[in-house]
Amino acid sequence: MIISAGTSSTGSFAIAAPGQRTLRELRTKRKGQPVFVLGHINERKGQEATFELFNVRLAVVKFQDGVTIGYDPVELLLPTEIDEKGVAYFEIRQCRCCEQLFPLTAEEYRQDPEPTDCPECRSQD
Repeated sequence: MIISAGTSSTGSFAIAAPGQRTLRELRTKRKGQPVFVLGHINERKGQEATFELFNVRLAVVKFQDGVTIGYDPVELLLPTEIDEKGVAYFEIRQCRCCEQLFPLTAEEYRQDPEPTDCPECRSQD
């Protein structure tokens, strides 16, 4: 079972959707939202964290070791799925055209073959 995507008043955390793949694209951000960090700090790239709050224009995220760091919300990718226990699963791929990382949606992850280009490059085809 997949927890419903979105940021409605139900309190559910968001998963990657065709129009919402990064924290920046979410209209409402919920504290505790799982994210995958691309970011500007090499030691933290590729790690999972949870969204805490906004500070000016930065999204402050908290890592499992308790460290909090601010990122541009576009650097924070949403999970592909969240299971019934609240565990987030990230399926992050590198675009074969532009080499940017992007999260697959649950539907894309189940496609055979799964997309190899990011949504921006696919829209240019």
